[in-house]
Amino acid sequence: VNILRGGSLPAKPILISESRVGAAFGAEAIKHGVTAVASAMIAILVFMLVYYMVGGVVANIALVLNIILILAYVLTFRQTLTFPGIAGVLLTIGMAVDANILIFERVREEFLKGKSLTAALGAGYQRAFWVIFDSNLTTLITGMVLFRFGSGPVKGFAVTLIAGIIASFFTAVFVTRLILSFMINRGWVKDRFPMLRVIGVPRVDFQAYRKPFLAVS
Repeated sequence: VNILRGGSLPAKPILISESRVGAAFGAEAIKHGVTAVASAMIAILVFMLVYYMVGGVVANIALVLNIILILAYVLTFRQTLTFPGIAGVLLTIGMAVDANILIFERVREEFLKGKSLTAALGAGYQRAFWVIFDSNLTTLITGMVLFRFGSGPVKGFAVTLIAGIIASFFTAVFVTRLILSFMINRGWVKDRFPMLRVIGVPRVDFQAYRKPFLAVS
């Protein structure tokens, strides 16, 4: 008591702010999280369907499967789906679609070279594979570091991020190709599948500006 009193000043504490955390906060967080995931899913599903048409249908199937796999992982290993964890799911949705976009754009380039449907599909997946693998691997390493050294909420984000990266890589590279191959073998897709294009062939020499952009980034 003497040690605590020694050197103390006659100051009276004044309440500046007060916050309470209860069950209502958790319910509100879940509501906002579900709304965010649903909104993102609907927006991405519509965009992929409109822009990539047949390819968009396949990508959407893979995206829904991706979400199911993430939720299955969370339930199987009894992980808590925190609010940051929901943010990890949202990030995974974007990454999964990004992989499909890379593949479809590579397939489009092969179509422009005059290749057949089967040849363009094989070359497109082969060219996009290592780009997708590299981006997923670096993000996976980041997720593992966050899980190892992060606190509770950060670990919740890392759990869904790691599960989502593995699931999105599997669905984007394997599942979509399996579905497209099945459609081709069944004769449902006989020629190159149509895709919209907003920007044509770029005429900008990006390599000429690589040094200043690398320095700035």
